[in-house]
Amino acid sequence: MGRINWGRVLLCGLVAGLLWSLLSLTLLVLVGGDLINAVPRLNAPSRGLFVFSLLVNLAMGIWAMWLYAAIRPRYGPGPKTAAVAGFAWWVMYSLAKANWGPFGLVSPKALVSLLAATLPALIVTAVIGAWPYEE
Repeated sequence: MGRINWGRVLLCGLVAGLLWSLLSLTLLVLVGGDLINAVPRLNAPSRGLFVFSLLVNLAMGIWAMWLYAAIRPRYGPGPKTAAVAGFAWWVMYSLAKANWGPFGLVSPKALVSLLAATLPALIVTAVIGAWPYEE
């Protein structure tokens, strides 16, 4: 069993986090209209909100690439394992976003459509992010 290459985890995680930042903005515009309307601060985001979101996305990317590196010995290297890590990332992301529903800020339909759109995006992000990883 190989050791985790922490430098590559960080590099791949930053790539994944930046890619996810771009994809999440795109999905928010294309599918997240109800979320944008429900949360007035999203209509005109401040610099602080943008920076915070970017930092959270980078942290999530690093986490996903750490997970990929951690499960590689069991599942083997490659896109299939990265897709598993991407699916786990989507589960964590969905659990965090699901909090919007019970507060009545976002309709369940809007939440489900946004979460459904993020599944393939996060899997693709994890596969691309994991591509340069090596132990």
